[in-house]
Amino acid sequence: MQRGKAGGRLEDHLPFGTTKGKMLVLLCRTRRTVGELAEDLGLTNNAVRAQLQRMQRDGLVRPAGSRRGVRKPHVDYELTNKGRQLFPRAYEPVLAKLLDGLGERLSPQSLRHVFAGVLRGLVRDRVGEVGKGDPRRRLSAIVGKLGGSDAGIQLEAGRDSSLVRPCICPLASVTASHPELCAWFAGAIGEVLGTQVKEECERGDSPRCGFRVAHRRA
Repeated sequence: MQRGKAGGRLEDHLPFGTTKGKMLVLLCRTRRTVGELAEDLGLTNNAVRAQLQRMQRDGLVRPAGSRRGVRKPHVDYELTNKGRQLFPRAYEPVLAKLLDGLGERLSPQSLRHVFAGVLRGLVRDRVGEVGKGDPRRRLSAIVGKLGGSDAGIQLEAGRDSSLVRPCICPLASVTASHPELCAWFAGAIGEVLGTQVKEECERGDSPRCGFRVAHRRA
């Protein structure tokens, strides 16, 4: 069972089982047209348009340009900031203040050491036991425990590595001023998986986490 804000279930904050929830997850990953959403969800274009109209009225989605079509352009839709805030965000303000405060009292090396240990414990507590096997299999097990594609987590497997990219950054306001936190997270994930992990986060208007996981053991 997934956990959301304040220890509650993730399903309580974002109802993935509903058409609205599934559409939010799809749009969280990338921009989509009405036709693409209809195909992914097994709905008619009219049903998708009706849902999009309601979500636009609520300020959750917006048009984001268009693509050339055979007969006419197809409008792309994306989540607004309000829509992204429906996904669990963790305790960003508290963590930001904590990092700022500790940064004034500790050396950079000491701060990294403290948070690296905390993050290792957090990752292990969150994913639990993932069994044995190579890093690639253990990574798949972790992504599955976190909800996988249903929770907006993309796993792109390559020849020598895999890229894990959740559809949002749950700590965007913190990493904007403390980007080193991303690398610390990568190190914590790497220790759990027993391999090298590098952060490839996207920063900007729509921040997204990204971690490149090597398939070979470190």
